[in-house]
Amino acid sequence: MKIIAWLAGIATLVTALAYLVVSLNRWEWNRALFFGLIVLIAEVGLATALILRKLGQLAARPPIDAEIAGILRDSRPAEADRFAWMREAPNQMSVFITFLVGGGVILSGVAWIVDRLASKTTTPTGEARLAAQLAPISYPSGGLLVPDATVLAQEVPGDDDTRLGRLLRGTGR
Repeated sequence: MKIIAWLAGIATLVTALAYLVVSLNRWEWNRALFFGLIVLIAEVGLATALILRKLGQLAARPPIDAEIAGILRDSRPAEADRFAWMREAPNQMSVFITFLVGGGVILSGVAWIVDRLASKTTTPTGEARLAAQLAPISYPSGGLLVPDATVLAQEVPGDDDTRLGRLLRGTGR
């Protein structure tokens, strides 16, 4: 029965949210306000149900053994000094390493965002335009290597290929 109630609350929230967006898209302000109110009621109801469920779980916990709690309390350090590692060796690079790792994480995140943005801005038209711009500096068809038969048959390898001659000597026939 609880599952049905949860599903009904979630379905109400999602459906009212969808109708709210549709009403706003159609400029129907009164309906949008009504569905916004339904979304708010469903959201408050779900949040209240979650809080009450968590409080019920806390109340259902078994009681804590006083002896075990005392042992744990006694084993706790008297003063929690979380930055003792910084005072132990001030001439070491421990803080530098921490900042270096943190900076690396931040730079990796920025690089990931730039990569995602770049992948979204590439279009087939842009790629075709880039290919057309790179055509004048492309390698000759067949590559730069001259076949062995051409090397053996001619005095100058690739002498009959004007593009290769232009590339090697700077002038073509």
